[in-house]
Amino acid sequence: MNDADRIQALLDLVDPDRPPTEGRGRELTVLGLAAPTPKGGYRPTTAGWSLLGEKGRAFRLNTE
Repeated sequence: MNDADRIQALLDLVDPDRPPTEGRGRELTVLGLAAPTPKGGYRPTTAGWSLLGEKGRAFRLNTE
């Protein structure tokens, strides 16, 4: 899994309009980019959010 695949898998986790990709949450967990949630899903860790953000900047959703 390269950086582009990791970013796509993380976007699948955080964007409700994207269909989830089976098995990617477990792969991201092994890499330390996601953590399991109590309801059986996955959420990005700080490292996952950092990978989604621009280099040197925190990730921000455009909610406008």
